[in-house]
Amino acid sequence: MDGNNISTIRPFAFRGLSKLRELSIQYTPLPFIEKFSFAALQNVSVLLLANNKIRYIEGYSFAGTSNIRLILLSNNPLLRIQSHAFSGLTNVVRLIFPSGIRTIEPDAFDGLQHVWLLKLTYMDLSSLQSYTFRGLSYVQSLNIQDSDLGIVEKNAFTGLTHVDRLNIVNNKIDLIEKLFLQYESNIDTLRFHGNHVLEAPRHVKDISLEVSSISAVDNHFPCDCQAHNVLESDFVNGTVTEFQKRNYCISPIEYNGKPMNLVDFGLVARCHDNVVQDNLGSGVIGIITLPTTLFLVLLFSMNLFQ
Repeated sequence: MDGNNISTIRPFAFRGLSKLRELSIQYTPLPFIEKFSFAALQNVSVLLLANNKIRYIEGYSFAGTSNIRLILLSNNPLLRIQSHAFSGLTNVVRLIFPSGIRTIEPDAFDGLQHVWLLKLTYMDLSSLQSYTFRGLSYVQSLNIQDSDLGIVEKNAFTGLTHVDRLNIVNNKIDLIEKLFLQYESNIDTLRFHGNHVLEAPRHVKDISLEVSSISAVDNHFPCDCQAHNVLESDFVNGTVTEFQKRNYCISPIEYNGKPMNLVDFGLVARCHDNVVQDNLGSGVIGIITLPTTLFLVLLFSMNLFQ
């Protein structure tokens, strides 16, 4: 069906085609994937939806579909994945998205189960919203990479379960509000590599990584007062010294790109400390105030000599 003038696909359009093994709809003006468009596909092993004009995916577009080796969505101007877009889709080997996604709504992957590779790259998000991955389960490898993630909200990974490898690699992150991966989530390995984190979590307890294996290397973190929250967090899997050798500063500017171990953090005040001078760009500056009575006395004395 490649190259046809397809502008819409109605719900359950391909249901009942028991001998259909490969479905290719590419190089068409298809503007979006409607609800239930590819629902109830039982024997299709390859679904090629690349090189169209797809801008968003509606909820339940693949409900009841299973046993697919590849769903390819590359080279579409996909901006939004709506809630429940992949609900009811099971047993997928590879699910590949295009670059440029700007919004993933909460519960977009709710009900998506048994995926070997789910790859999200080159996204331009304002935030990785709370409950983005709720209901996604039994994933061999979830790759979030080479993207601008904006703010990682506090419950972004809440409800994600049974993941062998969670790879968060080479992203720009404005702020990590909280990052919780709990024991009951059954996430085996977290690889947090090569990320540029502009603002660290506000508290040490905002990072809780109850996973079997943690690897956090080649990242850039703030090396001002915020660094204490990173160095005392679960990101440090081993010694603090080794962590500092293998990660870098993103701020202040004079330390940008330099290994964290070049900074003596014993001389850097914590963000809540009251200090008179700015410690490595911490921005925490003490303010000296005069009692109101003394101020009035001085003002009165000055007036007498005028």
